[in-house]
Amino acid sequence: MDTFDQALAALKAENKRLERKLNQIRAAIAALQGGRNNTHRYAVIGRQVSRTLSPSARRRIVAAQKARWAKWRASQRKKAA
Repeated sequence: MDTFDQALAALKAENKRLERKLNQIRAAIAALQGGRNNTHRYAVIGRQVSRTLSPSARRRIVAAQKARWAKWRASQRKKAA
């Protein structure tokens, strides 16, 4: 098991080294982009990136959904009558 433990320790050390290098690369990219960094528009969820809706967009979506439900309810009343 000693060889296994050594291999595991070596892999963990390499992982840390690569993470540091990746952080350096990301910092260099961010520095080169300067003011063009649009990461504030996105919220990171695990490995997925999802966009954040603006309040006005959310209001439009809510209004459209309410209109759909009103139309559906009206059609249900006509069927019942």
